[in-house]
Amino acid sequence: MRNGTQIIVRWLLPLLLQAQEMKAQPDFNEARKLNGITFFKDLQQPDMYYYLPGQIEIGRSDGGKPDISFILMRYSGSYTTGDENAAHRFRNILTLRLLMKEPNADSLARARQTLQWRTSPVKLNPLPISQVEAMIVFTPVDAPDTSRIVQRGEMAAESTAGYSTSATYWRERYFTMFPDNHSANLLAEAFNRNLTAISFAYSFYSKGSTTKRILDVSGYGSLDSALQQQMKGIIVDSADTTLKECLVKSDAIPVRIDTALYPGLIRKIDINDAMPPGYAVLNVRNYDFANRLRNDLYEKTVELEATGAGGNPVVQSVRFNMKNPDLTSTNFRFRYAVRLDKPYRYRIHELLKDGREIISDWQTMNAWSFLLDVTTRPQPPTQ
Repeated sequence: MRNGTQIIVRWLLPLLLQAQEMKAQPDFNEARKLNGITFFKDLQQPDMYYYLPGQIEIGRSDGGKPDISFILMRYSGSYTTGDENAAHRFRNILTLRLLMKEPNADSLARARQTLQWRTSPVKLNPLPISQVEAMIVFTPVDAPDTSRIVQRGEMAAESTAGYSTSATYWRERYFTMFPDNHSANLLAEAFNRNLTAISFAYSFYSKGSTTKRILDVSGYGSLDSALQQQMKGIIVDSADTTLKECLVKSDAIPVRIDTALYPGLIRKIDINDAMPPGYAVLNVRNYDFANRLRNDLYEKTVELEATGAGGNPVVQSVRFNMKNPDLTSTNFRFRYAVRLDKPYRYRIHELLKDGREIISDWQTMNAWSFLLDVTTRPQPPTQ
């Protein structure tokens, strides 16, 4: 970062954070539904109301093809690494591109008029989300319903559309799941034969004032008992004595692939020296904001450099920030093929709340483990 820009950031960022410092305190004991949108008032700010996230759907291309990719990959060794006769290793990736429906602008405007009760304007903001859980649920072909398989995955941002702001929810995220080889083959069979129900289930959590752990408006009651148990088990007690983390919205949507019409959505490929472009080659996780590990941290950016198939460096970056604590995972989906038989390296840029920027040294990783956790490690106690 150039010196002039850094000075501006160091001066402006603390002021912006101070303006946002008043913590959202939604009152979950009273929900108002207006024009199909559910609102909660803020306990400390009488002119502030929060609305729930919209429904999630699987994205589609212009031709109507669902944005689903299921790749079953086998690594059978490479001559360049001398392990061409090694036992096969498998890497399976299911990816869904997810879209969140935005609230209707006219409905929000009419709701604002209804909620207006004095001269100061009413503010309608998205309800701050503290956590998102997402999973694929299916029953293997020819198995009883009691053999249902639940596979959790991660919701990741891969563009600016994947980040929420104080005024809007995120619009596009990617659900990524890495099933073991046995589960992957069962799921592929279920997709190919289309004889079993496959669902994508999700739940949003938020912190608010209430005696409940699951809100009546969440949609939780309409889910079947197996999904209810999965989501109910996620809720944990919060250290905050005034606000409780609650399940505020949940739903399950069907996931179907017409393999006759779109045969390329499910693929089996062999990878040896290089990972083809466009695949989620590395999943990066960071829990600093979700678990409130760093009160001094505003944003963390991970910069990664890999070796392209032609030998040139390929550089990309992903970021996490305090405005999106629910975003704990994201994917490096390189635009170009990268070499898996070559090391990669990464470094971390930390933007602190006081405007300072800290850049770590480059860290070299000699082996691709497909998972990189950059969560701040606790410091050992001083002697």
